[in-house]
This record gives sequence, structure tokens and C-alpha cells, in this order.
Amino acid sequence: MLQPWRNYIFAIALVLTTLLAYRPVWHGTPLMDDQTYLITKPELRSGSGLLSLWMQPPTTKQYHPLVNTVFWLGNKLWGDAMLGYHLINIFLHSFSALLLWKILRRLDVAGAWLAAALFALHPVQVDSVAWLAELKNTLSGVFFFSCVLAYLRFDQTRTRGAYALALLLFCLGLLAKAIVAMAAVVLPILFWWKRGRLQWKRDFRPLIPFVFLAIASGAATAWIERKFSGAEGEAFAFSFVERLLIAGRSFWFYVIKSLWPSNLLFVYPRWDVNSQEWWQYLFPVSAVCLFALAWMLRKRSSWLLVGLLIFGAILLPMLGFFNVTFFNYSFVSDHFQYLAILGIIVPFSAAGAILLKRLDGAHRVAGYALVFALLGTLAVLTSRHSVMYRSVETCSRLVLEKNPSHWPTRNNLGTALLQKGDLGGAMACFEMALQESPYRSGVQKNIYRNIGDVFSKMGKTNEAIAQFEKCLSMAPDFAEAHHDLANALRRKGRYRDAIAHYETVLRIDPRSVLTMNNLGWLLATCVDPSIRNGARAVEVAARADLLSGGEDPLILHTLAAAYAENGQFSKAAETAERALQLAEQQEKGSLVRALPHEISLYRADLPFHESSR
Repeated sequence: MLQPWRNYIFAIALVLTTLLAYRPVWHGTPLMDDQTYLITKPELRSGSGLLSLWMQPPTTKQYHPLVNTVFWLGNKLWGDAMLGYHLINIFLHSFSALLLWKILRRLDVAGAWLAAALFALHPVQVDSVAWLAELKNTLSGVFFFSCVLAYLRFDQTRTRGAYALALLLFCLGLLAKAIVAMAAVVLPILFWWKRGRLQWKRDFRPLIPFVFLAIASGAATAWIERKFSGAEGEAFAFSFVERLLIAGRSFWFYVIKSLWPSNLLFVYPRWDVNSQEWWQYLFPVSAVCLFALAWMLRKRSSWLLVGLLIFGAILLPMLGFFNVTFFNYSFVSDHFQYLAILGIIVPFSAAGAILLKRLDGAHRVAGYALVFALLGTLAVLTSRHSVMYRSVETCSRLVLEKNPSHWPTRNNLGTALLQKGDLGGAMACFEMALQESPYRSGVQKNIYRNIGDVFSKMGKTNEAIAQFEKCLSMAPDFAEAHHDLANALRRKGRYRDAIAHYETVLRIDPRSVLTMNNLGWLLATCVDPSIRNGARAVEVAARADLLSGGEDPLILHTLAAAYAENGQFSKAAETAERALQLAEQQEKGSLVRALPHEISLYRADLPFHESSR
């Protein structure tokens, strides 16, 4: 009767300890790439927006529809509050650790509890748990472990239900992140370790559907990375030999960080790859030698070989043989080994547990004390490292202390300072990032756009226009730059030019609600009568309202003005009243103050124009 209670106590203690270890990041603000996943665009908040996240990979430049769905639901439940997302990430990670514990217990692996605790509390995992964009890691981890657990049950019972459940979990996992595909490789390794040999009918044939799905998912992910995420071009022009050098060095990087997690960074320096330097070959050669040694020792103990095979197999897609967008910044990242670390910590835990069982008396007590001291140390290190992930500014400054020439981080720091209103600091960061960045249009276009934004906030509209035009000379289809340029031109009174750029945005991105709203407002309320076009204003504003789900008071505000300019005053008044109601509920103070006057105009069959303010 005592064993179940021990299990419950361990599970509760592990979840609470993990939750407390990540306390510094509970209210952490969005970091690099987080805005891509957070549902910030009005057009993504509606049901049609959710559908686009599933059906249109370009929407987020990657394809993780199950992850996008979690963020979509989060937006419905708690809006822009970050606490909910962080708690979900932490609990998903904790649940993965508990699933790992259950899997190892089913496999009769010694030290299952220790491996689960190491997985939950290891500082390397902070990159996946504290960074919201890596919810795709924690969510896919749950499906990875659940799939393995269900397949182990099938392997034992050979029932269709268990097999169908494993296959379903595998498919769902692939929709979270393609790394779940490596479950089809890990399972045969586990069977070989348990049985000493593999059979086609028993071990390989049931995995055929998994392998086909894994290959399809991997190919699709590689294509999306190249097509929509920019994982191609000069930054990825490596020969096969150079990719081997990257893989070898990356392999040892991850081994060392797993065993000695010091000097962890959000973004590590991107090293130079040079096939003419002899010492760079030491990394892949020594890695091959390690695998060869493990193979020779397999009959004495298969732990080293099994651990290395699992570690290497899960890491394989991230070792440099395939283009990954993050390689623009660095060849390595802690979140790449979120699951791969199993190949290190499980053998380590098993060896430690076996050693503890051989001890007795005071030696065993000392051994357990040492283990709990290790776990406590890891929890403290995790807590300290998670401080880096509190905000873009904190993260950027800590990264730049150890990686001062990293221009993307400098650019991110500039963005954070711009949002704070530190225009001088932001400009200095952007200018330094421009100097340090490689001269490639795909890289520098964003920096020029950011500099233009600073000039806009400084009130230097002419300078802002020049920066946006320079940005567009590099990337003519850069929708966001067209939108920013249109806003600047509008402030200069160049309304026709502004409209032309707004329309260009809609040709590039037909679902841009923000652009539709701005265009609709300009066409409905412009001070220049020759610019106003009520019919077109209604068309774009109604489309924006449809895409946003009809619950955005700012868009309804624009739609009301468009109806009035088009002579539909009763609709204008009705829409404006709805906008006022929503604005009061959502505490949009400026709209609450502006709308009553506009409603009175519409009721008097008068349109609202900018000149009437």
C-alpha cells in the first residue's frame, strides 16, 4: 500500500519543484520569435484565423498547427497575459518528466525517478521551458513520451487499440513538431537493448506506418524551412565536409552542456567553419571513435551504445546536415537537445541507482544525500538561468556580455528599447547591428525598417520614409515595410502614395487586418475630399471586421466611419454604438472618448472627417 503513495508524493514533489525552479519566468515577456506564435494579429483571433493556422504554413513561417492552436486558445482564455502561457509550458515539461518516469519503470530501468528529476530540473531545458516559442518542444515532448509509452503497451499486448493509440499520438505529435518522428528510431533501439536482437515481423513491420509518416513529416518540415523561413542562401552554403565539421563540433557541444551545464546562453556565438583547419576535424573523428568504442563494449554493457544512439538519433536533424533557420544565428542551441538529453541522463541515472543499491548503511545515506544535493544544485542553476528569459532587454544584455558581436541580439535589444521609449538607445543598437550584420538583403532589411520606426517616433518623417524606401529596395515584397511607409506618407499628407502602399500590402498579404483598418479609415475620413471613397472604405473595413471576428472595437470604429461616408448612416450609428459598447468592456479609453461625438454625427446623417476634429 505504501508504493502508490510514494509515487504520488514523488509526482507532486517533482511538479512543484519544477514550478518553483521556473518562478523567475512566470511573468516573462515575449522574446525572439514569440510574437510569431502569440495571436497578436486580429485576423488570427477568429475561427477563420485558426483555420488559416492549420491550412496555410506561411501564416507563421513554420508549420506547428497544434502549437498554434494552444496559443489561439490561450488568447481566448487570458488574452495578452503571459502567466498562462508560461504555466502551460512548465506543466507540459513536468508532465513529460512524469511520462519518462513511467516509461523507464515499464522498461525496468534502474533510477527511473532520478532520470525524471534530472530531465525536469536540468538547466539546459530552460531554453525550451522558459521561451514561449518553444512550447512546440514541451508539447511535442508530451506526445513523444505518450507515443512511446502506448507503443510499449502494444508491444506487450499486441492489441489493435494500443497500436491505434500509439499511431494517433504519433500523428498528433508530428503536428506539434516533427522531432516526434524520431520515436520511430528510438523504439527499435529500445527493443534491441531489451532483447539483444531485432526481428522483422515483431519489431520492424509494425513501425512501417510510423516510418513513412516520419519521412513525410521530415521532408515537409525541411521544405517549409527553406520556402517560408528563409533557411537557404549564402548563410547555408556549406559543403558536405563542412557540414560534417559542424555536426562533430555540435555533437560534443551538447555532450559537454549535458554533463556540465555552465555558461548557458540564449544564443551562442556562431563559429567559423573552415575545412582547411586541421583541428576542426578532431570533433567528428573523436565522435566516431566514441561510437566505435561503445560498439566494442556492447557485450559487456550496452548502456553506452544505447545512450549514444538515442542521443545522436534525436539530435541528427539539428546537427547541420539539414538547413534550420536558427543556423542564421548559431549552429547550436540548448532547445535542440530537449529530448536528446535522454541519451545522457538515463544511463547516468541508471548507473547512479545501481551504485546506490550496492551501498549500505552510512554510505547509502551519504549517496542519497549527494544525489539530492545534485538535484538541488540543478534546481538553483535552472532558476538562475531562467532569469535571462524574463524580457527581451534582460536576455539581450546577458547574451551581449558573452557574445558582444551578435547583431541579431543587438537588433532585439534595440526593439526592446524602442518599445520602452528609449529612442536614442534604440537607434544606437540598430546602427551597431547594421554595422555588424552581414551585407545581405534578407538580413539588413529588418534593421532598416527598425531605424525607420525610430525616426517615425522621433517625428522625423522624411528620414523615416528614406529608411523604409531603402528597406523596400532590398525586399520589394516586404509587406510590413510597405505598411510603415504608407503610415509615414500619410503623416506627410501624401495620401495617394499612402493608399498605393496600403493596397500593395493587401496584394502581398490579403489577410492583413491592420492594413485594411488603416486604409479604410483613410478612405472614409481623409481631410482631402478627392481621396475619400466610401464604397472602397466599406469594402476593406467590412473585410477586416469579418476576419477579426466582429469583436474589435477599433475596426468597428472604422467600419462605422466607412458606412457614414458611403451614405449608410443608420448602419454607421448602429456599428459605432456596438464599437462603443466593446470599447467600454475592453477599456479602450481613446475610443470611449471619441465615439459619442461620431455617433451624434451619424444620427444627424453627417459623416465624420478628420477635418472636423
